[in-house]
Amino acid sequence: MTARKNFSFDKHLGLMLLAVLAASPLRPGAANPAIGNEQPRPRAVLIRDVAVWDGESEQALPHQDVLIRGRFIEAVGPNLAPADAADAERIDGGGRTLIPGLSDAHRHLMLNLPPAEFLNAPWAYPAARAVRAAEDTLLMGFTTVRDMGGPVMGLKRAIDEGIVPGPRIYPSGAMISQTSGHGDLRPRSELDHHLTGGSADIFQLTGWSFIVNGRAEVLRAVRENLRQGVAQIKMMAGGGITSPNDPLNTVQFTEDELRAGVEAATDWGTYVAVHAYTPESIMRSLAAGARSVEHGQLADATAMRAIKEHDAFLVPQAYWVYRDPYTARHPDKFLEVQRGTQHEMDLAKEYDVTVAFGTDVFGSLGIESAALQEFTARARWYAPVDILRQATSINGRLFALSGALNPYPDGPLGVIRPGAYADLLIYDGNPLEDIAVLTRPEETLKLVMKDGVIYKNELPRP
Repeated sequence: MTARKNFSFDKHLGLMLLAVLAASPLRPGAANPAIGNEQPRPRAVLIRDVAVWDGESEQALPHQDVLIRGRFIEAVGPNLAPADAADAERIDGGGRTLIPGLSDAHRHLMLNLPPAEFLNAPWAYPAARAVRAAEDTLLMGFTTVRDMGGPVMGLKRAIDEGIVPGPRIYPSGAMISQTSGHGDLRPRSELDHHLTGGSADIFQLTGWSFIVNGRAEVLRAVRENLRQGVAQIKMMAGGGITSPNDPLNTVQFTEDELRAGVEAATDWGTYVAVHAYTPESIMRSLAAGARSVEHGQLADATAMRAIKEHDAFLVPQAYWVYRDPYTARHPDKFLEVQRGTQHEMDLAKEYDVTVAFGTDVFGSLGIESAALQEFTARARWYAPVDILRQATSINGRLFALSGALNPYPDGPLGVIRPGAYADLLIYDGNPLEDIAVLTRPEETLKLVMKDGVIYKNELPRP
């Protein structure tokens, strides 16, 4: 590959989103704060007569009202009648169930084409597809996602500025991988540019991954991601399914390399999440200080106990039990992981591990709906209220580990209480009794609000 000038994929993505996609029909409009010390009091919305599940309790409280002021929940209780909200927009919930916005702790919004197609696609094409995927994700009820690798910063900015609709995004930036690791997507015909004197491969140049070896290079890559504005760091600690050249059983990065990544992240007030399937990868990562284990399907009892003892989060994908392995890029690898999934979930339940809700859904447009299968898949191990906690308040705790780099620091996520972000959903039906209610959003999801803005409202008008 010939040498090329450095460029920022996210810069181009941001410009494309601004120029081409600002006319989205769901665009709420970017806020323009008043100049000066005095600003107008934010608009109020009063939702009446809903059964409120707060993200933590065992049951929903019936006949509650919720007052939203601007971006935040101001009050929750029966028969709210604040004098200063006389001009509030009123919404009648009709006794339906109101819950916090759902969240997905493992997504790749920019990964919407097979890796080989990225080589030939104009950079604006996957960006445009990501805008569509983000909107679809929001309208399914996911108001927040943690993006676990890829050049998503431009999309995040466009969503935060109200240019296009989509969920809040906690970005990880480029996935950090060793040579021959899960983030090394080069064909075998393409040699390491450090050895040949050429330039980095297209996946590194466009912000998908950094291929690094040794403490010094890990530190450089993590610090570059931090400079780019990530919320957390993603490191590849073991073999993967989609990567062509690393068997699942491989343990990737030495403990010292992993520890270097943790140290650099900690210096900035955030944490490291690791891609890891096997006990060896999990144990090494925990010893180095990782706080979030992604996948973990091949874990044994020792590794699961260690996750519990280190107070780390496990982010599994239970729905893989039901997935057709021959739709995977490498069916033999997927079959091995699939066979381990039930055992992993059994162990997670036995050791009372803190399980977050993440689906790792990526690929063609429309596949976003596969994330909803995770709700019913987990019902083999958890009660509906536990699954709902995983997808709301527990994920909120995981996201808060980003500390000083939290892009949404002004209130808690995943809960319904005063001071929390006004991310909320209203359903026909009660997902605390039937978790499958969440899997039919086109039928059951009647209202979607994120950041105090209504993106969907199919409730009867008074």
